Amino acid sequence: MSLAQVVRLVVAEATPIAERKHMRFEVDVPEPLLAGGDAFLLARAISNLVRNAIDFAPLHSTVEIAARESGRQVALTVRDHGPGLPPFAQRRVFEKFFSTARPDSGKKGTGLGLAFVKEVAALHGGTARLANHPDGGAVATLLLPRATAA
Repeated sequence: MSLAQVVRLVVAEATPIAERKHMRFEVDVPEPLLAGGDAFLLARAISNLVRNAIDFAPLHSTVEIAARESGRQVALTVRDHGPGLPPFAQRRVFEKFFSTARPDSGKKGTGLGLAFVKEVAALHGGTARLANHPDGGAVATLLLPRATAA
């Protein structure tokens, strides 16, 4: 499946939520990148990463979505410009039911979104990571097997 097409659908779905925070998307996903797997599950996983980025980013900021080939894999990244991961959360973010408070509301999520992302990545022979970006904010990386055109 075209990763660019999946990302376009996720961004279209998330745009009304982002607009409420006066946020915008920067998308750099080359059209020829292909990832193998279930388009519906991958779209839901990417949507979870994008919605987390929106939730944790400040007003008037940007969510950056990019993808690159990395050997036999495709690396898709979603970066926000929020506070980043607190030290106590860095090893636990993919645990079921673990959640941190959103900066804007103080509310916590269900703690299922990132656990779902990790599971979908594993089902596709890939991995998921979430770390602080050296220039601030957090960056989620979804590594998936690269597919070739038939």
